[in-house]
Amino acid sequence: MSEFVKMDLFFFITSLVTVVLGILLVILLVYLIRILSDVKHISNQAKTVSDDLKQDIDDLRQNVRTEGIRFGHVINFLKISLKKVRKENNGN
Repeated sequence: MSEFVKMDLFFFITSLVTVVLGILLVILLVYLIRILSDVKHISNQAKTVSDDLKQDIDDLRQNVRTEGIRFGHVINFLKISLKKVRKENNGN
C-alpha cells in the first residue's frame, strides 16, 4: 500500500470514529438534560409540599395554643383507645 492510501484510510477511520463519538455524546447530553429536568420538577414539588406541611404544622400549633384543653381530650381518648387495642392484641 502506498503511503497516501494509508493516510487516507487513517483519516477516514478517525473521522468516522469522531462522528460516532459526537453522536453518542449528543445522545448522552439529551438524556442528561431530561434527567435534570425531572430532578428539578421533583425538587419543586418537594419544596411545595414541605412548605404546605410547615404551614399545616404552624396552624396545628396555633390551634393547640388556643384550644389546648379540647386537644387534650382528644389525646386522652387516643391513649385510652390505644391501650384497649393493645390489651385486645395481647389477649389473642
